[in-house]
Amino acid sequence: MKLGDLLEQFRGDLLAYVSGRGGRVLRFESADDVVQGIHVRALEQNFEYRGEKPFLEWMYKIARSHLADRHAYWMAVRRRPTALFRLTQNPSSTGDGRAVAEPARESTGPATFAERREELEVLYEALAALLSRDQQLIRWSCEGIDLDEMASRLDTPYEATRRARLRALERFRKAHRLVQRARHLART
Repeated sequence: MKLGDLLEQFRGDLLAYVSGRGGRVLRFESADDVVQGIHVRALEQNFEYRGEKPFLEWMYKIARSHLADRHAYWMAVRRRPTALFRLTQNPSSTGDGRAVAEPARESTGPATFAERREELEVLYEALAALLSRDQQLIRWSCEGIDLDEMASRLDTPYEATRRARLRALERFRKAHRLVQRARHLART
């Protein structure tokens, strides 16, 4: 049997598995996106069909590994969200999430931590509102990946990748403003 056919045949099983075990990852990514990532990983592996049960065990092993990696990624983003925040603060930015947008606050305390926590929630909600390709371009921008590497990963021309990233950044900023506005209206 072909691997692609098997993945399609058992997509529902994998979706149920991810929905039940995705945990915090599903706060940031849809179950369908996670399943797609698992499929990509599976297609990159050497595969030999030995029956339905061994196939499902193999697929769930890949799923566990992918979920663990995505969880680690999102927890790292939570610990270091400054690049994501900076992308929303500098409209003239070319997408370098490492550029300094404003000086760090000198004070810390409960109010400062509460503000930061709320801003994180707004950022993640805005990021989750984007299409998966835009989310990926934003993540890569935060990680400091250059356009050449992005174009290579997407298998698209440099100029098309540059335009796509600029559009993704603008959509992210708009989503951020909309989420902030909605939260402000909900409080009043």
